[in-house]
Amino acid sequence: MARKIRKKLGELLIEAGVITPAQLESTLSQSKGSGKRLGELLMDSGLVKEEDLTKALAEQYGMEYFNLERPEFSSRIDMKLVPDEIVKKHYVLPVSKTAGRLKLVVHDPMDLELLDLLRFRLNCEVDTVLASRTQIKKFVDGAGGAAKSQLSTSSLVTDSIDKSVDRSMDKSVDRSVDSSIDQDAEEAPIIRLCQRIIIEAVRGRASDIHIEPKKDGVVVRYRIDGVCHVRDTLPKKMQAPVLARLKLMAGVNISERRIPQDGRIKLMVDGTAIDFRVSACPAYHGESIVLRILRPDSVRIGLVNLGFEADQLDGFNRIIRRPNGIFLVTGPTGSGKTTTLYSALDILNRPDKKIITAEDPVEYNFNGINQVQVREAIGLTFGAILRSMLRQAPNIVLIG
Repeated sequence: MARKIRKKLGELLIEAGVITPAQLESTLSQSKGSGKRLGELLMDSGLVKEEDLTKALAEQYGMEYFNLERPEFSSRIDMKLVPDEIVKKHYVLPVSKTAGRLKLVVHDPMDLELLDLLRFRLNCEVDTVLASRTQIKKFVDGAGGAAKSQLSTSSLVTDSIDKSVDRSMDKSVDRSVDSSIDQDAEEAPIIRLCQRIIIEAVRGRASDIHIEPKKDGVVVRYRIDGVCHVRDTLPKKMQAPVLARLKLMAGVNISERRIPQDGRIKLMVDGTAIDFRVSACPAYHGESIVLRILRPDSVRIGLVNLGFEADQLDGFNRIIRRPNGIFLVTGPTGSGKTTTLYSALDILNRPDKKIITAEDPVEYNFNGINQVQVREAIGLTFGAILRSMLRQAPNIVLIG
């Protein structure tokens, strides 16, 4: 099937009789080096009204034009479907939600980054219709009193959690937290919140979770395919109980906030045991916590599924099967070093091979491989382990 060619904005405006070819040519010549879009320049020069531009953009991108000044359109807005803070921050309006798909009024059809963010925050697919920014702003300002003031259930933060935190904060944020937190009914919403953050990240195939205190809130971000996505911003009053809960789960000192700490969490998510490597680091507005998600299946996906080109895969397989030599895998955090190395070991792990590793930390456990955890505090360094390794007559050594 032949691909439909999208008409240019200038052509559509000329066809609609909004501007002349001469006006378009003059504006295009002015646009060079300005950094502005054609539509912005046409509006700045007074040649095009905002509504005419919005109609043309809707036609260009095959979207429905949503005229909020007409009751048959404005009456379809359902403000309960999206948290009020999202509406006000991004100037979007919810229309309806059917079978997990949310219909939204937006003002910029080219803001794909915003659409990705909204899909992530609202946890659903998004279909869009187009209205002018002025009309959306006018509707939002007018609906401000009627719009709900708290976040909807699609957000991580619920009203019950807010109330619970208010009560627990009255007791004292700095109190010592021990194992009784699990039995404290007032802490239950915080426990559910932390579990929801973790489970959602695992199901979304995130590689890590970032909990980052800021001046006026706590930002929750997930890293997916190497890119961080903002999931939500929790109220500042939730900072202490959320951080305390995560540190408790990781088995680190809750009362210590001055130095970095590392811990681990093991949870069952959808029937699979998932390990989380936890790092707590003091920052200006409070401790930043990162949970690295270690999936047991991620290191057994096989070299073929790692994305190698055919010739690269052949070369890789030849190298790892050589009887001697050193093979280096380098790259930043989250780039796939561990997955690549363990996928190679999985191929080489046979009864006739002696394999020993020195790791900090041991991220995944393998049957048939002798894995050694570095412990600097007791002198079990990489050097000490390596010296001992060589006396064990290994065929293969991994240093990670």
